[in-house]
Amino acid sequence: MTEGFEINSDSSSDMRSDSGNDVGADFGGDLTHNNGVDLNAGADGGSEASIRETTDDDVGEDLNDDGAEQVDSILDNFQDGKWSELSLEEQKQSMKDLADYVAADTGNENPPEIVFRDDMPEGSYGGFNPESNTMEINVNMLDDSAEAADTVAHEMWHAYQGQASKDPNNPCAQEYQEGFDNYISPEYDFEGYENQMVEAEARDYAQGFKDRLDGLKGAA
Repeated sequence: MTEGFEINSDSSSDMRSDSGNDVGADFGGDLTHNNGVDLNAGADGGSEASIRETTDDDVGEDLNDDGAEQVDSILDNFQDGKWSELSLEEQKQSMKDLADYVAADTGNENPPEIVFRDDMPEGSYGGFNPESNTMEINVNMLDDSAEAADTVAHEMWHAYQGQASKDPNNPCAQEYQEGFDNYISPEYDFEGYENQMVEAEARDYAQGFKDRLDGLKGAA
């Protein structure tokens, strides 16, 4: 991928992609063309930043608590054996259900619309488009259920960050906006990219769902 972008620009959108080492991507420009830059680090991406340390304590459920029956029920469909038996429409609905859960969990009052597409760049899982307030999902990349869940959670957290950055009552509003204004592209500083708060948070939040899904698999 080539051209860079500013994450707070009207034409930017955050996109996760499969680059062979569990590294996702942010994508600037037209989602139907390969003209963005690899930006999102994967879940093993080296940052020690914690979502619990950098955000409002009331945002983001602790998925290890006993009160997570609802998310367990949603994630049940993302288990490998069940996911592969679902129709495409059922997979889409499962992703919508997870997005609805995250919207409620984060208190997102204007959650993005999910748009499923079959014309996105090869290897891209999906992304959040702040201009249209849509989360665009590549239907050609739904064979990996864990990555499908990770994409939804990661991009929905970016949607929350975008909302929170505009809320003067949010204690992290200024920090989020500064993170967007000074967004670090990995093509210039990969370590800085991995460690920046807006990406570290999104990875950390999404990893909670992947860990919960792994727990369901182990209990089966």
